[in-house]
Amino acid sequence: MTTKVMDKQKLKKELLLFLIITFTATILLTFAIYFISGPISSSPSKLWYTSLQVCMLIPASTALFCMFYFRSTSITRETKIIFAFFLIYVILFCFESYVKPILGTVEMPMVALQPTSVEIPLISMIVAFTGILTVILLNLKKKWRAGLEPAKLFWGRNLKNYLIIPIILSLITVFSFILNYLLGLGLPSKKFDLYLFFSTLLPSLTLSFLVLWPNYFGEEYGWRVYLQDRLLPILGGYKGVLLLGIIWGLWHAPLILVGLNFPGQPVLGIVLMIISTIIMGIIFSYAVLKTGSVWIAVLLHLILDTIYPIAQYYIATPFNPVFSFGTGIYGFALLAVLAVILLRSRVWKIKNME
Repeated sequence: MTTKVMDKQKLKKELLLFLIITFTATILLTFAIYFISGPISSSPSKLWYTSLQVCMLIPASTALFCMFYFRSTSITRETKIIFAFFLIYVILFCFESYVKPILGTVEMPMVALQPTSVEIPLISMIVAFTGILTVILLNLKKKWRAGLEPAKLFWGRNLKNYLIIPIILSLITVFSFILNYLLGLGLPSKKFDLYLFFSTLLPSLTLSFLVLWPNYFGEEYGWRVYLQDRLLPILGGYKGVLLLGIIWGLWHAPLILVGLNFPGQPVLGIVLMIISTIIMGIIFSYAVLKTGSVWIAVLLHLILDTIYPIAQYYIATPFNPVFSFGTGIYGFALLAVLAVILLRSRVWKIKNME
């Protein structure tokens, strides 16, 4: 048996175990909360809001388990420090959210995932804030950055993409919500006010990045690092990113079935979610391939989740969640144009292991 065949079989084993654990844990959690709290409403209950965040932590938690189980060579002294902060956050957040906050909670206005003020467990927030400061410090020294690079935990290369891609994605998304308002496809929950939108968005993005980054790391390290680094060598760039988008969409299926994003449209909702995750997956994966870092995907995901609720408040909440811009199919079409442009890049020219 050749080394290439052995490597391919190893990647498949790592991939399969990751998918089994990630999907099983997500399904069990989703339906456990459903039987306790019922379907997700347009304004999720505190239990659902917490559980949606816990679901986001599952992919990276599983990825870390698999990396240690299969003795990944990307685990270094520096990566262990960041992984430790993440895992401590996961444990503390679950305890403080489902059992009892250790030192109370802090109310924060307009953070990602929730268009109103939300209470965040204080100790979990401190761990998250300390963790992101540690990430910044570890990226300041060349030797430490070298230790982070194999696990894609350094800031990466082509740093201009941290400015270019988020700005383009943000402008398209905001423009999409404005089209809902201009074309009569929606009205703001409060009032149309771009000044209030941007003055709320900027501090919300900053706060979200500092204290909610583990949620987005939780998804993006699982999908854009662990899974992507195994799918693309096996299938090549184009097939790999397509399958990654499908898997990412199917992972949301249990949540769609209980009312997330497309209430009353379980089947159509899953199809639309898969279309959305394929498109967004191309954009996020391109950013990671271009920089070599997971942090740009964390940033992009966080930006979108922060824009959505604030845009619904101050630009337009669509009358129809399916046939609309923003988070509807017309909005997907706008983002698909960007995705098609990015598919022309050379970063996808990855030879598979056939």
